[in-house]
Amino acid sequence: MTGRTRRRRTPLGARLAVVAGIALSVVLLTPGPASAHYGWIRPLVTCVTPVQDGSWTAVFGYTNTTSATVTVGRGSLNDMTPDRFDGEQVTRFSPGTRQGVFSVQVPASITTVQWQVHGVYGIARRDGGTRCPASTELPADGNGMGVVMALAAAGAVGGTSVYVSRRRRDRGTPVPAAD
Repeated sequence: MTGRTRRRRTPLGARLAVVAGIALSVVLLTPGPASAHYGWIRPLVTCVTPVQDGSWTAVFGYTNTTSATVTVGRGSLNDMTPDRFDGEQVTRFSPGTRQGVFSVQVPASITTVQWQVHGVYGIARRDGGTRCPASTELPADGNGMGVVMALAAAGAVGGTSVYVSRRRRDRGTPVPAAD
């Protein structure tokens, strides 16, 4: 020998196990989209407004402590209770605290409405919530889907018109002859 000691090579299985362990650690410790809003978005009850007939309005907002807009689709991670109000809540959460983002009209027979985002609750109570001052402007555009629905309806009408006109043209509807 020339004075150099020969190093013994680590078996392939051991090397692969180390690489897999490092990769697993990176995957588990790297924040993903779910961790961006788990516990960082808190639903808020802005206020409640009683109505003379016994019904009431619950006004909700939220706090997003991240620096990015986060989307949480409706479902088990973004849910309203009672279910009749599910679909009224927002799904996009801009950074910061937003008051009066959406409201729900609640019949007199229901005393509480809950909005849950990732297990954090905002609970509006007919008789126990902060009363909205008379100057409070209630959200007028519902859950923000009005513009989207109007555009979808306009697209459907336009698409149907094009389809009908092409179908008439392809059927060979006679064109009046010019004299």
